[in-house]
Amino acid sequence: MNGRVSSIRFSAYGQSDVGNVCEPNADAFTISEQLGLFIVSDGIGERKAGALISAMMIQALHLQIRAERLARKIESSLSSAAVSEGLVRAIGFVNDMLLDKTKGIPELKGVGATVVVAYYAEDGLMALAHLGNSRAYLLRHGYFERLTSDHISDKILCQTEQTGNQQKEKYPSGHTLTRHVGKEECVSADVASLPLEAGDRILLCTEGLTSMIKDREIGTILWETENRKSACQLLIARAKKEGGIDNITVLIVDVEDIRQRRRRKRIIVRRKIGRSFLILDKNQNSKEDLFSSF
Repeated sequence: MNGRVSSIRFSAYGQSDVGNVCEPNADAFTISEQLGLFIVSDGIGERKAGALISAMMIQALHLQIRAERLARKIESSLSSAAVSEGLVRAIGFVNDMLLDKTKGIPELKGVGATVVVAYYAEDGLMALAHLGNSRAYLLRHGYFERLTSDHISDKILCQTEQTGNQQKEKYPSGHTLTRHVGKEECVSADVASLPLEAGDRILLCTEGLTSMIKDREIGTILWETENRKSACQLLIARAKKEGGIDNITVLIVDVEDIRQRRRRKRIIVRRKIGRSFLILDKNQNSKEDLFSSF
């Protein structure tokens, strides 16, 4: 089955840094290798409020996902479709809770959080959901692939610089998030399913990393640095060296034997976002290349 693994084991490490400019740290993350649950969030709004919101987001979402998992176990259904639907419900629940808690408090007006979640279903698939511009990436057999599309306005997709295989995406300054937790009338989180293979390395991170260094450099560090802690430290150090204008959070998840990753001398960055996804249609199982919302 092309490297697919029937018995999944995860090893993960995460690190968050305040960066060079923005204090306090408004990023947060959580790791549960046993559950196969990994979450990264970036608080939005006034710094102290943003730090509070992201921490609350992580805690509340973790608890809600555990509740969804318990309900699914009772129903004997932990398929990727069921887990994906549960993720969307859990994020929606936390969004409604946040709006309710901040209603009528002027100093909390406009606060919110981005979120990216990776959650394992018991059929060899990893469900990924996100809102905002925190991202997920996949490193597989020397190919480095971005899995999420940022929810921002005025994104310039086609304005690129290319040198050989290099590609640099440009964003206008002051871009605005179009979707995030805590936004009034926010649509559901995007969700997709990733078939896992032995040796996969998944990266979850905040904008503090991706706004500072290119995908090629991120992928190269992940490829050349087997130790997860060392890779996190290197990525954060590079982002800070390039300016570190935002908080930086990096979470690396390895699937089983990471030694199987070493098949190429250098990484190749795939330009197509989410190429490796298997999207489960609500009516029938089908392969597509875009995120879907339940």
